[in-house]
Amino acid sequence: MLKKTISTISVLALTLTMLAGCAKDNTGANSGESSSKEEPYTVNFAYHAPKEGNQAEVNERINELTMKDLNMKVNLMPITWDTYNSKMPMMLAAQEPIDISFVFAFSLPNFIDQGYIVDASDYEEYTKDLYNVVGDDLQGGYIGDMLAGFPMMNVRGTPSGLFVRKDIFEQLGYKTSDFNVTTNDMSSFNQITELFAKVKEKYPDLTPFDGFRTFGLNTITYVDGVGDNFGVLENYGQTDEITNYYESDLFKQFSLVNREWFTKGYSSKDIAVDKELGQAKMKAGKTFAFFASYGANAITDVKSQTGYDTVLIPVSDKMKSTTAVNGALNVVLNTSADKAKAFQFLNWAYNSKEFNDLINWGVPDKDWVVNADGQADYPEGVDATSVNYHSDYGFIYPNQYLMTPWAGSPQDIWEKYKAFSDDALASRAFGFTFDSSSVATEQSQLAAVLAKYENAISFGAVDPEPALKKFNEELYNAGLQTVMDEKQKQLDAWLAEQK
Repeated sequence: MLKKTISTISVLALTLTMLAGCAKDNTGANSGESSSKEEPYTVNFAYHAPKEGNQAEVNERINELTMKDLNMKVNLMPITWDTYNSKMPMMLAAQEPIDISFVFAFSLPNFIDQGYIVDASDYEEYTKDLYNVVGDDLQGGYIGDMLAGFPMMNVRGTPSGLFVRKDIFEQLGYKTSDFNVTTNDMSSFNQITELFAKVKEKYPDLTPFDGFRTFGLNTITYVDGVGDNFGVLENYGQTDEITNYYESDLFKQFSLVNREWFTKGYSSKDIAVDKELGQAKMKAGKTFAFFASYGANAITDVKSQTGYDTVLIPVSDKMKSTTAVNGALNVVLNTSADKAKAFQFLNWAYNSKEFNDLINWGVPDKDWVVNADGQADYPEGVDATSVNYHSDYGFIYPNQYLMTPWAGSPQDIWEKYKAFSDDALASRAFGFTFDSSSVATEQSQLAAVLAKYENAISFGAVDPEPALKKFNEELYNAGLQTVMDEKQKQLDAWLAEQK
């Protein structure tokens, strides 16, 4: 654990240095600025981007910044949610020259096993300002002794809820206090089913529920997946025993709820295979409701994403897990032609307000302006349906806390975000990261089984009872027990160290 210990000491040392009054400019004294005489290096940066939009002009604006601050250029490589799982593996297998990409926690073990990820602890001299920004959350980027990547700076609590169109919700005579949905009483989910029934009756051309996330898929909320879904801590992580989530009564009950919605036409017929976000479906006027995890400014965020006022119906408690920290990491890939330069760029990206604003809001004065309240807003004559480039998924970018808040946000929104998880139920395994290197073969086999069954069962596209039986049989045949045993062994050792 030597590398991890050294890095932790480095973070503390940097913090003390800053407290002592060491002044830095926006790029940081250790940003690795290149001599202007050198040929500018081009960083290939894979990032989540809106489907619509002029990425080229955003890219030009970013290059103006990076040339000035780093003598580098950036090649934005936009990837949407619905293409990430198919596009990224193909790009990596083809050895495309990607320097940096976001990687989700559930993909991380496979990326490491394939040798795609560079150990960031070997390049610490280029990321000292980044270490200071991330602070203690840096530990979430470790897999064993390897620093796989850097967590995005965003809210750490992960409750989930249904976002429903406010106009229709109120027209049907509902108010938020009509709903008290909790996993402590699964019959309470009938409240939502009854709402969808009324929506379908009153608005037959509108799908009551759509989007590519739903209850059973959201292990970051209801259970602690401890790095992946193959062996979890149930009951919001309030146990020390690793169990099979897909055999749990909770997963079965979630599947039954979604099965009822699917068979009654409350969800779309292609919901199990369509990867488009519920926010996009709502923005297009196709759905009344979608499921999502949320933060402190959820209603304003969703209004920006969809163009609609919404009502939030909470459907979970608030849990804080390691996956909430490392759910998405920025990593440097082994296809980078100059890994030191890639880390220098990341160091800069976590400290540049202008960069984070550009990739989230688009081109100033075209896609957004700063209004009289000092917040981001649409320019005159532009709205959510006509804007050229607009993301509002700051949680998947390096440092959301540097961004200009969107119009309607509280003035202290980022302080609220940082405090959002203060009252969250911390998983018993918070701070633990599973090292899956010894069970890489089993995990690869398990991932294939998961891809075969998980969506169809979770969205109710198949009868849960027989499908769950086949699903779990194949999981165990693929080595699930071996993975769970290894995870339990590592967790027990980690828990013993905490005492």
